Amino acid sequence: MRATLSTVSPRVLRAVAALLFVVGHFLPWALHSTAALTQSAHDLTISTHFTPGAGIFANQWFLVPVWAAALIIAGYASRAEMGREAAESGLIRVVLALPGVLVLVLALGIASLGLPTYPQVLTAYRTPDYQAQFLITLAVMAGVIGVTLLPTWRLGALRRFAPVLLAVLAVLSAVSLVGYVMIKPAIEALYGDSLGVGLGWWVTLTAIMALLVAAARASATIMHSSIHSSMRSSSGEASHAA
Repeated sequence: MRATLSTVSPRVLRAVAALLFVVGHFLPWALHSTAALTQSAHDLTISTHFTPGAGIFANQWFLVPVWAAALIIAGYASRAEMGREAAESGLIRVVLALPGVLVLVLALGIASLGLPTYPQVLTAYRTPDYQAQFLITLAVMAGVIGVTLLPTWRLGALRRFAPVLLAVLAVLSAVSLVGYVMIKPAIEALYGDSLGVGLGWWVTLTAIMALLVAAARASATIMHSSIHSSMRSSSGEASHAA
């Protein structure tokens, strides 16, 4: 397993993490023997508003993994990733740009999962219970568009900070895992029964681990590239001096 992970590129690991974040969001987290009482992370973003004692943990944290997934996926829709169309013109350019547009739509759709449900979304901007969730979701959607529109040279500069950014997304997403453990007693008190830790929680944990491995791999790649460039520069200076 360790050897396999060491051969997987950060790009693939990011995609796997994003997929697992979305899947884990809809799989059971609060596992109950009665299916109707089992809740996914998406359910928890709603129910924590109305569960006595669950207010110790902000419901927005359960949305962080899908927000992270949206930002990760946006990177695949960027002009640098899908940038071959820049060298083309006319219909060919439009056709080559389509995959990037579709990925952008997908990323925006995933980010929009953070919007409050109808009809709360209509007044969310001025309702304290939903205001933060609404505004953060809009900010993430703006971030998705921003990442997509970044010119190639700016995205290249951003890649230097990729390990840190990926690690931050992983750590922030992990807060939701801790949050479920924190509010679990409150839900159990409401149900009058015990709860388990569902598959969605474990899938999200797996996604976080994949993202941390991607961060480590990206850091190693950047470090190796930096050392290689430094060695080439030193070799060139020595040859010039000779």
